[in-house]
Amino acid sequence: MYAGETDWTFWQERFLQSSSNQAEGTIQQPRIKQVRVTAKLPDYPWVKVSQYRDRPVERCITCHDGIANVSASHPPEFGCSVCHGGEPESVNKEQAHAGLIYDPKAGTGKRNPSSLSVVEQSCGQLYCHAGHADEDRNHIARVKKSMMNTMAGVISGLRYQWAGQSQKTARYGTLAIADEDASVPHNQGALGKLEKLPFFSPATIPALEKAQSVAVSRHPADRILRQQCFQCHLDSPPAKGQYRSQGCAACHFEYSSSGLYEGNDPTISRTDPGHARFHKIRAIPSRSTCIQCHRGFDVQALGTATEPDEEPDIPEAIEEIFGPHRPHDFEETNDVITQVERPVAPNKNIPLFVGKGRAMGDVHTARGMDCTDCHTQLDIMGDGNLYSKQHEAVEIRCETCHGDSQSYPYISQITDPKDPAIRVSKHYEGGSNKVDDWMVVSARNRKMTNVKVQNGYMVAIGKQTGQIHDIPLVKDFPGAHSIPQHQSRLECSACHARWVVRCPGCHQNITGGQQQAPVPASHSLDIGEPALMVGPRGKVAPMLTQPERHLTVLDEKENPLPVLDQMGEERGRYRKWAFTNPHGTSGSNLAYALNPHSIQTQARSCTSCHLSGKTLGLGEGDLKIGKNSTGKNDFVDPLNRSDIILKASEFDPQAKVSMRGDSLAGTHQPRARTFNQKEINRILRVGNCIPCHDSYADPIYQDIKKSYSFERTQDHRRLRKKILNSRQE
Repeated sequence: MYAGETDWTFWQERFLQSSSNQAEGTIQQPRIKQVRVTAKLPDYPWVKVSQYRDRPVERCITCHDGIANVSASHPPEFGCSVCHGGEPESVNKEQAHAGLIYDPKAGTGKRNPSSLSVVEQSCGQLYCHAGHADEDRNHIARVKKSMMNTMAGVISGLRYQWAGQSQKTARYGTLAIADEDASVPHNQGALGKLEKLPFFSPATIPALEKAQSVAVSRHPADRILRQQCFQCHLDSPPAKGQYRSQGCAACHFEYSSSGLYEGNDPTISRTDPGHARFHKIRAIPSRSTCIQCHRGFDVQALGTATEPDEEPDIPEAIEEIFGPHRPHDFEETNDVITQVERPVAPNKNIPLFVGKGRAMGDVHTARGMDCTDCHTQLDIMGDGNLYSKQHEAVEIRCETCHGDSQSYPYISQITDPKDPAIRVSKHYEGGSNKVDDWMVVSARNRKMTNVKVQNGYMVAIGKQTGQIHDIPLVKDFPGAHSIPQHQSRLECSACHARWVVRCPGCHQNITGGQQQAPVPASHSLDIGEPALMVGPRGKVAPMLTQPERHLTVLDEKENPLPVLDQMGEERGRYRKWAFTNPHGTSGSNLAYALNPHSIQTQARSCTSCHLSGKTLGLGEGDLKIGKNSTGKNDFVDPLNRSDIILKASEFDPQAKVSMRGDSLAGTHQPRARTFNQKEINRILRVGNCIPCHDSYADPIYQDIKKSYSFERTQDHRRLRKKILNSRQE
């Protein structure tokens, strides 16, 4: 049924009877509304939007009268079918909707044409978000390779820890995909391809894929990944009780917590959950959208540092561009310079943790910054490469905006009107960048789009708010940053991240092929002060301290199944199995370096690192320091002795490393590791100095080797005795 035809049965259901203009009992003829598809693509004026579906007239708004215009970049003259497909000239519901673009496996109806399995028919059409000479504009190709879609880091992490694969680098993704653009930066961790994750067993293969050639691993990690972890996959349906879309719409459409529609389209139910709040594309996703999946970075939901690969072109006299630095709110106490917090209204929604008080919100969030104010488009949507691990895919560092104690942030000037820094910023509330602007440069030598030099000062501009945030520059306020060992060995977050999320230990159970819930619903997330480890970039970073995980796998008769190595030899049974990964460290006890979003201006105390065995990964307990300076006789007396009593371990259950530097926990991040014995001794040794030398500005820390030499002299002993006697008086 096409133009000029009308299904009167449909309209009898759609429209009310008219008693004013027609005789009683007759039906008022519906008013057909239509839109002429006259738009042309702004950057390709020879391309008419109507050519995509060959439908110059559309009558969708006859029924969808009142639906909001989806965005300024997609005006009404674009029509509906260019994105949604269907037969837009028909006013018969079934016929009009028959050819809609959607993924039937998504289970969310026919309303989302951006699911990644069908996106080439909608968002990914030529000259829309694909097919451009500028690779940065080919969003669909980039998103498909992004870690949000491939989940390569999650997959490789679990499979390696559970001895499902021999290497830490990713081999599998949620789909089989190859990087075929002839540019694979292996030095950044990029991969040439990913295979599709195998299925646990033939019985777990979905009906729609049984006819295809799919791999079967019979490894429990693959079942758990598909049943649980894939709920955060960009193109997966959300978990029960949560509401979001898939594909592009997962980020660019906003859902309420109730999943109810709040717009004016009369055809969309206001009581049936599962709909976006409005028919509106958000060019820049809101923070509430991000934390639907990244819940561990949001305290309300709980209840880095390398040089650029190439030096950018920057002016020699960088101080001349910055000019005299704007005074910030700083105070100096006890020779330690700290930044004073600007007044922030207390957030009553931040949860109270028993014995710990209220969680401290991240300083950036507290000042009104969104996730996208720090993370770039290429951070989030991918830069066109396939990566193994999260840290490889992220291009920003703390130093990107704040610099370090030796230098200010790298900057580069916009000279080309077609520079991506101008194009990407056109949606920003504060206005677009322009030629001659000096922009901060990321660790991948790419211009940031909202961090720049403005009126001689370094500022970050809120993409959605237009709010201007002054950026404190580390070089102007040395303090602890001037300590040589801190400069060369620590990520900024090692001191400035104040908590990490901790979730309760889980025990995966698979009996007769049926997986059971790993964590009781009553368990909730907790927070704790970060322990530290050497991160994948070679610097000390916060550690995600999680308790051991165990797995029990029983057959239909509830007999434990054997654990086999690559040679087919039995290594144990899947019965409360404490895994050993391929490199011989624990697969159930995880050491994972991260940059938690809990940054505070006030750094953690010196003693919290240099006098804390827990921070060093030794677990909770009393440190017993022997007389031998090598640490040979040092040990930790665990506070929690449950593993000792069970003869499962001689260490605290939370321990990641022994006093001798033997790693008790495994890590799937390349180059990451727990501290070795030399590092543990070196860190604890500084603790001997802190009682007297408790200022960052104390000169002894500028040349610690020289200070240790003086420490062994009689002069130091007499001086120490004099100071201690004076304190007693």
